[in-house]
Amino acid sequence: MLLRGPMGVGKSTFARALLIALKIEQPPEGSPSFAIVHEYHSPGGGVAHMDLFRLQSEQEVEEAGLSSYLWERSLIVITEWSNSWPEFEAEVLKSTSSSTGEFRAWCVDLAFHSPLAPLAPLASVPETMRDVRVEVV
Repeated sequence: MLLRGPMGVGKSTFARALLIALKIEQPPEGSPSFAIVHEYHSPGGGVAHMDLFRLQSEQEVEEAGLSSYLWERSLIVITEWSNSWPEFEAEVLKSTSSSTGEFRAWCVDLAFHSPLAPLAPLASVPETMRDVRVEVV
């Protein structure tokens, strides 16, 4: 699952809610921005939550060993900021399509929807006025 959206829109919050829904065995940790990956166990198998925000290049994505989570292990992988690395994201999407053309990956775009958003920077929009909507594309 590739989570996309601007800073502060709720990607990590969405990921934590999904981890809870998957009934992981330990409480979800915060965003893996510094650790890059948090790994969990659920009744359905392993789950990895990745955050690529701090990585500086697609080479760092490879050097961090993140491809092993996607292609060498049987895991549910939740990824934030993959759209920062278009070639990597394209490879993920290409590799997760089946021989019948069906995708085994979801791209979830999260966006702010606020009456003030067109007039004010998102940071100045009070959190109580932020309405996060999820669109699966």
